[in-house]
Amino acid sequence: MPGLLRQTPVLPLLIGTLGLAMLLPAGFGFATGDSPSGRAFLYSGVLVCVLGLFMALATAPGRRGAMARGRMDDPLFLLVAVLVLAPLLMAVPLVEAVAGLRFALAWFEMVSSFTTTGATIFDAPRAVPDTVHLWRGLAGWLGGAFVLSVVAAVSSRLSGAGLDPRRPADPPGLRAGPGSGTPTGSPLRASEGAGGLRAPILHEAGLVLPAYALFTAVLWIALVAFGNPAFLALMQAMAAMSTSGILPGPGMGPAGFRGEVLLFLVLALALTRRSLPGVPADARATSPLRDPELRLGAVLIGLAALLLVLPLWLALPGAAEGQALFAALRAFWGALFTAASFLTTTGLVSNDWFMVRAWSGPSAPGLILLGLAMAGGGVATTAGGMKLMRVHALILQGRREMERMVFPSSVGGEGVRRRALRGQAAVASWLFLMLFLLGMIMALAALTALGVPFERALVFATAAISTTGPLAQVAADVPLSWAALSDPARAVLGATMILGRLELLLVLALVLGRGGR
Repeated sequence: MPGLLRQTPVLPLLIGTLGLAMLLPAGFGFATGDSPSGRAFLYSGVLVCVLGLFMALATAPGRRGAMARGRMDDPLFLLVAVLVLAPLLMAVPLVEAVAGLRFALAWFEMVSSFTTTGATIFDAPRAVPDTVHLWRGLAGWLGGAFVLSVVAAVSSRLSGAGLDPRRPADPPGLRAGPGSGTPTGSPLRASEGAGGLRAPILHEAGLVLPAYALFTAVLWIALVAFGNPAFLALMQAMAAMSTSGILPGPGMGPAGFRGEVLLFLVLALALTRRSLPGVPADARATSPLRDPELRLGAVLIGLAALLLVLPLWLALPGAAEGQALFAALRAFWGALFTAASFLTTTGLVSNDWFMVRAWSGPSAPGLILLGLAMAGGGVATTAGGMKLMRVHALILQGRREMERMVFPSSVGGEGVRRRALRGQAAVASWLFLMLFLLGMIMALAALTALGVPFERALVFATAAISTTGPLAQVAADVPLSWAALSDPARAVLGATMILGRLELLLVLALVLGRGGR
């Protein structure tokens, strides 16, 4: 058995991990008296583990096994297969645990959770067993781990794809894969076999996942210490670390302001990957105060919060006195926390957000939150959206073009790194922006063709492509329901979530690599 595990491709290992993860809500269900849900997850977990074992045996050493391993080690096949197959398997216990739930709805729920989108079809979450909520949060947490390990390992080996604008393209054959010790070409080839794909993924997971789990545990304990119930604190910890925003119900719990401050600090981790182990030295070449992602994120959060509370401050009489000043400060904190949450595509809402919504009007907060979600968090983090580094590269290039309009003969300076960001990184960022908008427009067109009103379709499409599901409840004039959509509309949005999680530029790089063999 140990020898079989050492030679098993990544896909059977991930499927086996999903089966083992189902045992956690099974144990929780039995411990809390929810035996029907516990049995559903127990039986499903055993079946999924057996499926993973069969796949491992089918890809065992041998002529046919080698052919199967070659297909599974293709990076495009691996990423698409996991994001398509995992929600299907994860939906099986959900159908058994929730009476009357159709498989199509369960699939959408799991696609939303695993892609860390957080769009839920449960409009009455209090009527759903806590065991199901735990599985939803755990699915989002596993999706975040998948992004930090598998997607990051594959994308880091695609030199020249522009996935991280800080890194210029390396000549073919000169880029070394993480942990492999051998140079690799670009794009990644399936012929590299398990040693070319399995080793870097396991290496990345071994570096990142222990810290990911440790941060989650520390945040959970701290929220419990601040007064939140243990189950709510666990859900909040997983929701913040994975930027899924999946909670068992509305509200931030008894921890109040202290809990929100703690979550705010954790959400800042999604603005840059530099806090995680295994990050290359070039990503930490600058100090945190000069990190372009952190600086741009801070500017966007502060500017959005100011725009959201400015009408409130102007309307409050005597804002510098007594209760008026306290209300103004509460509103500013609510706007600040919510802006940071949507910039990182998490979607958690502050307890003080109601004050901002009441004074800013129905449309202003929605437009600002839509823009923040589209901007997104840091490169190679669990956040979705455009990513801050790409926005930074486009801003630098735009400023340079304006300088050339004033001084056509000027020469761009500011060092090699800035010149690289204004060059090929800006081109790659512009390409990603076009692909991002194209994907959103295609989803918008499909939804309107299926009868969804344009304004609602715009919110749904933006929430799906940016993996920010709670936008539907906050950005529109009235809260929108994912469950009220038709099955074809949810299928379109599910596919959009998968594309948003994969990043269209990564898909394009892998497709072009396959065509160039």
